Amino acid sequence: MGKQPSGKKPIIIFTKYEPYLVADFEKFVDHQNRDLKVEPVMALCRCGSSKHKPHCDGSHVRSGFVGDKSPDRMKDRAVEYRGTEITIVDNRGVCSHDKSCIRSLPSVFDDKKRRWIDPRGAGADEIIETIKKCPSGALSYKINGIRYQDLDRDPVIRVKKDGPLEVEGHIELKDDMGSKPESGEHYTLCRCGVSKNKPFCDGSHHTIEFRDPE
Repeated sequence: MGKQPSGKKPIIIFTKYEPYLVADFEKFVDHQNRDLKVEPVMALCRCGSSKHKPHCDGSHVRSGFVGDKSPDRMKDRAVEYRGTEITIVDNRGVCSHDKSCIRSLPSVFDDKKRRWIDPRGAGADEIIETIKKCPSGALSYKINGIRYQDLDRDPVIRVKKDGPLEVEGHIELKDDMGSKPESGEHYTLCRCGVSKNKPFCDGSHHTIEFRDPE
């Protein structure tokens, strides 16, 4: 597992009424992997209304933001697509709709089809490399019955432009709702404030045309 030079264990902690409080981490980057300033403890916006994104400016208090999950959210359920070499595991309930899988390997991932995953559409190595690009943890795979979900990366939080926070490297997530990511190594956190699966991103930022300041 990747470790920080300081040896400290990074954590993201919050309640459903508060911003993301991030502590003891050292790598904070933008969508082009350019370093952003890091403070010992930082409050990052999750209501979507801050004028100082990605940082919190207290807008959640004024708007009365509550980070509850919606009862009509996509069902949190892992579905297996079995091939000859590899089984692809997909959980639509935590997907951030990044579409890196569709762009990278359309012969396997095609959202225009009813059965949108075809594990026979490419070799196992290509499929694995594509699954590694999934930021939310929605995609994983099985070989010989063993499920592979986690990677070995250093802790980092990436601010996706006009999108979620992409978290990598086993950064602990702790809230008052007992939220657990599909993969403990990587997951995506909502920044637009309207995800039905808070705190996780469900792609709603596309629907509302969420935008970061230029």
